[in-house]
Amino acid sequence: MLNKKNPGTSRRRFLGLGISALGSIFGLSYVGLIGDFFNPPPLQARTLQEVGQVTDFPLHQPKLVSYKGAGIDEGVYVINFGPEGWLALDFHCTHLQCAVTWIDATQQFVCPCHGGIYDLKGNVLSGPPPKNLPMRQIKIQGESVFVGG
Repeated sequence: MLNKKNPGTSRRRFLGLGISALGSIFGLSYVGLIGDFFNPPPLQARTLQEVGQVTDFPLHQPKLVSYKGAGIDEGVYVINFGPEGWLALDFHCTHLQCAVTWIDATQQFVCPCHGGIYDLKGNVLSGPPPKNLPMRQIKIQGESVFVGG
């Protein structure tokens, strides 16, 4: 029996408080996720890895190399432009992430899945890709070539 002077907490009030508490916890967790999305780690966060020597990369000839990125092997085309500098391009097509291939005869990267075509600098020339090939970090230190990101 309930005492009329101190009736206690009703079942409805108890459930209402519990649901409000759970909603607050879930809401705060989403705020944290949104914060992570709008504040990504800096590009320098992943360490660069050596993929070869400068002499391993002939001028204007993309060379596919791999490095360990985020715990998995990542493929990247490294291109030596001589005095213009160096470029490292991700080898995934920006349409559906198929692996692109360098074709020497046409001097283009081609995606075999849906016919996407990119130039030597990774710019879209034709096909369904919505944007250019993503660039990766590249650093030349002495005679060593490092990529990452």
